[in-house]
Amino acid sequence: MLEVLFAYILAVFLLIATPGPVVALVLRNASFYGFKVALFTSIGTNFASLILIVLAIAVILGVFQVSPFVLSLLSLLGCVFIFYLGFISLYQTFKSYQDESIDNSNAQLPKPNNAKKTFIASFLEGFGIAISNPKDIIFFIAFFPQFIHISPSITLSLSLLVAIWILLDFSILMSYAILMQKVIFLRYKNGIGIVSDSILMLVGIFGGYYLLRGLYESYSL
Repeated sequence: MLEVLFAYILAVFLLIATPGPVVALVLRNASFYGFKVALFTSIGTNFASLILIVLAIAVILGVFQVSPFVLSLLSLLGCVFIFYLGFISLYQTFKSYQDESIDNSNAQLPKPNNAKKTFIASFLEGFGIAISNPKDIIFFIAFFPQFIHISPSITLSLSLLVAIWILLDFSILMSYAILMQKVIFLRYKNGIGIVSDSILMLVGIFGGYYLLRGLYESYSL
């Protein structure tokens, strides 16, 4: 069963480490607002992931069923939220650049990290984007059940899967946040923030497109 466990660890690592809405948000908050804000953002994403895991386990154990249509609808709403978050953030960033250039044409680009973001707001932001992330929803509901036989006891298996996910999730996101505090990355923090916002918008656009196309094909047959 070690092969299955290693496969699960690799799948989780790639899922979390690959640039997506959660990573983009943590990178943005780490670059603009600092490590503590990124920390609370990561705690929020972890809490949301834990809720999704519990729901997935409930489905696996037959406590209740999730309609594919409802799952697609929730994922679609998640795409809208992700796009909105990236768009508003990008708009505010460019607006601050424009306002600064008007005030002083010789001034340097403004530093968004001078703005304040409360820890509660950071937590809720991370929670919202993780709970609505289509990639996580699909992973937990569709792929999570494939790894529940890593031990003879389903309780032990589920406990290990949950513990590994939370540990990897938090460790990887914190690694990104710490990395963003390095001088070489701080030099390009504004550009990284813009790229992160753009990733959020692209995830929302393409995720929504494929979900709508799937719904159309399913109900047009």
